[in-house]
Amino acid sequence: MEPGVTGGRSGSLRKAAVVYTLGRFGLFILFALLIWSGSGLIGHVLNGIPLLLAALLVSSIAGLFLLSRQRNAFAEALAAKRDAKTEQIARRRARLDAADGPEA
Repeated sequence: MEPGVTGGRSGSLRKAAVVYTLGRFGLFILFALLIWSGSGLIGHVLNGIPLLLAALLVSSIAGLFLLSRQRNAFAEALAAKRDAKTEQIARRRARLDAADGPEA
């Protein structure tokens, strides 16, 4: 592996992935607690699978809007890593072609 090809980018990809994933989990837990406590206030407590499904639905919709910045940062980090890998493959291919010499 060539030095410096993905050095700083892989760290930013990891950070973006962790931030986005923790945001998704955080929203899910937050909405699960809010739905559970809200359902207790109205007298019909949601537990188990219905609570999890409701929290999943609400947190998914909220995540579309609340986590758009983190999702964009994650997508940009993935694109940067893909571009770096494409450049690395092109350099290796050029180096191998140069090492083989001209074909006659």
